[in-house]
Amino acid sequence: MKQNTTILFILCIGIISLFATCKQNTTSDTVADKVDIPTDTTETEPLDTDTMRAIESSASLSLKPKNEEQYKFIRNPNNYPQNYFRSPFDSAIYVSGTFCELRGNHFHGGLDIRTGGREGWKVLAVADGYVERVKVSTKGYGRVVYIKHPNGKSSVYGHLQGFVGPLADYVKKAQYDSRSFEIELYPKAGQIKLSKGQFFALSGNTGGSGGPHLHFEIRTSGGISTNPLMHGLNVKDKLPPVIKKVSIYNKDPESLCTRGNYPYKTVTKASPYLRNTQTLDVSPGKYSFGLNTDDYFTDRKNVLGINYCWVTANGALLYEYQIEKFNFSQGRYIYTHTDPYLKWKDNKTYIRLFKEKYNPLGYYKQKQNAEVSLAHGDSVEIKIHIQDYAGLQDSVSWIMVGDTTAKPFPRVAQVKQEKTLRVSGAKHIKFNEWSISIPKKAVYHPFDFKLATVTKREKMLSKTLQMHYGYTPLHTYINVSYRVPAQWLSYGDKLCAVSFDGSKTYYEGGTLNGTTLSFRTRSLGQYAITYDTEAPKLNKLKLGKTFKFRATDNLSGIKSIKCTVDDKWILAEYEPKTNTIWGKIPSWIESGTYTYKLTVTDSKGNSTTFKESVRL
Repeated sequence: MKQNTTILFILCIGIISLFATCKQNTTSDTVADKVDIPTDTTETEPLDTDTMRAIESSASLSLKPKNEEQYKFIRNPNNYPQNYFRSPFDSAIYVSGTFCELRGNHFHGGLDIRTGGREGWKVLAVADGYVERVKVSTKGYGRVVYIKHPNGKSSVYGHLQGFVGPLADYVKKAQYDSRSFEIELYPKAGQIKLSKGQFFALSGNTGGSGGPHLHFEIRTSGGISTNPLMHGLNVKDKLPPVIKKVSIYNKDPESLCTRGNYPYKTVTKASPYLRNTQTLDVSPGKYSFGLNTDDYFTDRKNVLGINYCWVTANGALLYEYQIEKFNFSQGRYIYTHTDPYLKWKDNKTYIRLFKEKYNPLGYYKQKQNAEVSLAHGDSVEIKIHIQDYAGLQDSVSWIMVGDTTAKPFPRVAQVKQEKTLRVSGAKHIKFNEWSISIPKKAVYHPFDFKLATVTKREKMLSKTLQMHYGYTPLHTYINVSYRVPAQWLSYGDKLCAVSFDGSKTYYEGGTLNGTTLSFRTRSLGQYAITYDTEAPKLNKLKLGKTFKFRATDNLSGIKSIKCTVDDKWILAEYEPKTNTIWGKIPSWIESGTYTYKLTVTDSKGNSTTFKESVRL
């Protein structure tokens, strides 16, 4: 009897030691665990004692798959030459944006290379080649150059301040020939040759740039953007990525359609679940996961994106993505890669760690739809791993237990509406004076389209239309029209549609045909009808051999600029971010006194003209 008691005691001690070892191994095998990373405990949700229990050895049925080895993540092979391309700068590369970083409504197509907050850095060709395309625009990449290389690939340089040498001469001649500042050109193959390391442009802040930097890409012969880091560019990266929050979804498809998202719960890294001090008890059902994460390279001021992630359930692969190529035609499918509802509600980007049927992107590998199914008493250890290009990692793990007594995840609250229709493809909707035509390709998945009338805003002609909500994205444009009453027709082509985001008003355009004002949009939310009869304002800052003006508009935005000296067209440059128009009187105009004229017209045809005599 004594011998049996001794054996039983030894067996109990062994079981306790085994569990302690398992628990330690699930939380200590990442690079990030070895780095002191501050945790934002202010985001931790209050403890829900009804759905938590301390982790005990009986909390998990099996912490390892019975018939499968632990999953080992392996990157796709990198077959790109490592010495073909050089850096576009004669200095070390520091980045403020990474390849396929998540940017609201699109994937970022390249690297954003920092320029110390200044413009005017010398931009160098990364390999021999010729200019195949050059564009000057107030939007997108601003001034941008595309260079074709003998290996079939192209390099792209965006947000440039200006061009130099033969390229600058070529662009300026074309601008004068077409009498247009904004221009897109396709030189003949070999017309403008560049050698590796040749200086051809200056870095800047043009187009949709939020600050001085160089946007840089390397594209395949088919126009597919690839991660520049895979081509051997030397970029410093000394900080690991950090998992900030995890979202857990109860996969109820009907809730996605009716309420805009699955029932969900978000937890921070500081929560007792992710610290592995308590289990997450959930109602029996199917569950998938999401991730809010950031990467850093040399400092924490520049928040970057993650290209590698994998999820395991009891050590077996559940889901994985590797993003190393990007097709621009698929950019808007970011709305299937991320959670639009949480972006709309919390202004935080969560990556959906599951691929659904309406997601055509090829980045993923998953098993059983990246879902775990829990019955009462079942348990599973979920572990999420992330890795940046340098190989630095972070991970979190937690144990979920199926429990019929656990509180269900709260469903997204229903919103007030006057009319609701299920949209699963092409649909035409009439609501009061509004008509909405939705093409089939505009819809990612079926959803209940909600409509309501909201209080009329100041300076608006119509009441505000609540055209569904921004948490449901559209893939393509929808067509919207409004039946204009007779008393508004006196505004004619000055009538327009606007949208609202809080207190901000955005011009949406609109064309009047008879008594119908029509426009198109790719965003849902609040809309109204108004008019724009106010001309832009011009303020002279400098006028002589060089000139500079400040130009502002109240609503529809500046559409065209015309500058002349004694009726001879002169190139005037325009930067909407700073509301400035500037230029230089060309040297072929001889000294003398001339009439300088600048005319600015907005998108609704309202014009302002500045006219003054100038001595050169």
